[in-house]
Amino acid sequence: MKVSVIGGLARMEKEYVNAFKKVGCKAKIFNTKSGRMDESLKCSECVVLLTKLSSHNMANTAKKICKKYDIPLVCLDKTSPESVCCALQDYINCDDCEFSNLCMRRAN
Repeated sequence: MKVSVIGGLARMEKEYVNAFKKVGCKAKIFNTKSGRMDESLKCSECVVLLTKLSSHNMANTAKKICKKYDIPLVCLDKTSPESVCCALQDYINCDDCEFSNLCMRRAN
């Protein structure tokens, strides 16, 4: 699964990538807004938005692209690589529970 992470600390980028690799996901981390961010988000299967560590501009861009291309957007206030991966695993494994529509966050 290809996941794009919006936000995060630059010094922890390798830790995020390694943590996602352990759960079977390929992660692309965007700490700052760049032109290639838009193109990469369009190709992602899921976008994780770290709300504490991203700018308003990056968050708005991610929401707009996710809404346009119907890509799941998971908003988290947790920032450690392990907690982000645990939250993503919960999201991935949640589609068989009775509350799956409530758990799945789409960009609105």
